[in-house]
Amino acid sequence: MRSTSHPPQNKETGPSVPARSDYLRPWLPFIFAVTAYLTLITRSANLLKDADIYWHIVVGQWIVDHRAVPHSDLFSFTMRGAPWITSEWLSEVLYFVAYKLAGWTGPLILAALAASVAFYLLALLLLKRLPNIPVMIMLTAGIAITSFHVFTRPHVLIFPLMVLWANALVEASEQRRAPSFVYLPLITLWANLHGSFTLGLALIAPFALEALWTAHKSARATVAVQWIRFGILALLAACITPYGPESILVIFRILRLGATLSKIGEWRPLNFGDLNAVTLCLIAGLAYVLYSGLRLPPIRIAALLAVIYQTLSHVRYADVLALVSPFFIAGPLAQHLSWPQLQHSRKVVPPPRSAIFTAITALVIASGVVIAVMDITPPLMPRAAVEKLKEQRADRVLNDYYFSGYLIFQDVPVFIDSRAELYGPTFLNRYVRAISLDDVADFVRLLDEYKIDATLLFPSTAAVGLLDRLPEWKRAYADDVAVVHVRRTHDVGADTMK
Repeated sequence: MRSTSHPPQNKETGPSVPARSDYLRPWLPFIFAVTAYLTLITRSANLLKDADIYWHIVVGQWIVDHRAVPHSDLFSFTMRGAPWITSEWLSEVLYFVAYKLAGWTGPLILAALAASVAFYLLALLLLKRLPNIPVMIMLTAGIAITSFHVFTRPHVLIFPLMVLWANALVEASEQRRAPSFVYLPLITLWANLHGSFTLGLALIAPFALEALWTAHKSARATVAVQWIRFGILALLAACITPYGPESILVIFRILRLGATLSKIGEWRPLNFGDLNAVTLCLIAGLAYVLYSGLRLPPIRIAALLAVIYQTLSHVRYADVLALVSPFFIAGPLAQHLSWPQLQHSRKVVPPPRSAIFTAITALVIASGVVIAVMDITPPLMPRAAVEKLKEQRADRVLNDYYFSGYLIFQDVPVFIDSRAELYGPTFLNRYVRAISLDDVADFVRLLDEYKIDATLLFPSTAAVGLLDRLPEWKRAYADDVAVVHVRRTHDVGADTMK
């Protein structure tokens, strides 16, 4: 009789299947980090187009020069000396140092590296929970979503911290315990880099509640004590800044701006009239859920919907959607895909060291070539127009909001800048209504009230046309970027001619 052989049996899983070798998996974090880095540095004009980097560098220089942090306004003539603090002092010092060492290439590389490290960590941590393809989809969507909000600004430097913090909270919740105290220094560093650390504190509540909800009844008291202790310590850790708890209070001053926030670029709601990465990814995610029947626990649903709502209300929350929300989904998605059972049929093959060294060398060379051939200069800056203002010795300039950073960088006092919490809703609303000519009489009144001797506005700003017609004002300079008007009684050129 012929004997027949059967595959070896496993009492729990049935017939064993030969493990498939997976060469791609260990490379995925590196691939997405490199993709993010090269994408960003090749789009240097986009990274540098936010003019806030100018005043952040100036603040960083002031901190280094004075060995202190500011407590009052230093840059405007409208709010000079008013109480003001910077929650981003450490980021500003880092950007200043980077600028001093390498010009505009320094801040560019610093921001690109921070974003690429965040995507490296995101890929690495998601791969602990999910198979390759879902991770690749999430990372691709994440790079696309963050692409329009990655600038050389402080918020980018906290991307890696945001990823590590969110993972720690979710992982602890899934294990029905509080996060380790090892993560507390993250919130301290975050609090000194950017004011969004309050989001990190806010995320503690839903995952503490989830851990408590899913814990066994006999363990709930212990779990509650652990999370309460961690939350209190995290709050105290967030106060370890030069300003103490005042760094937390700033967020309440910003939120008190209310509807005024929607007039500031990154606080505006998402525009569904334009096709964008956020809209496409949300629609694709909704389609997958409707087709596959993926289900999330109630608290995860609430947290995810809160992030989506904030993203739709304020485009700046796109970063949270891209870097934090994947952790809300990863665990339930892994169960939905039966990944805990399937992963045993795969054998991850680590890459040889020579391949890693070759890849890193190629990246460094490619990065150097890209930086060498590109013109790394912030675009859309009113350089010639500001020189004209300096010729006119104008020191009370009514400026367009966007030009404020460059004016501060050029040591010209500003009428207004992006520190919205300093100016308050009344001042901001009046400014917007005035230069858009919603209230023509108040615009003229504002010029006199603040003794404005020159204006620096976009050519498309409504007030430009009115200034051309006012007999007290003279157009002194104009190009595609900015228009300068000078009050005739302050026209230095006219005085010289006399």
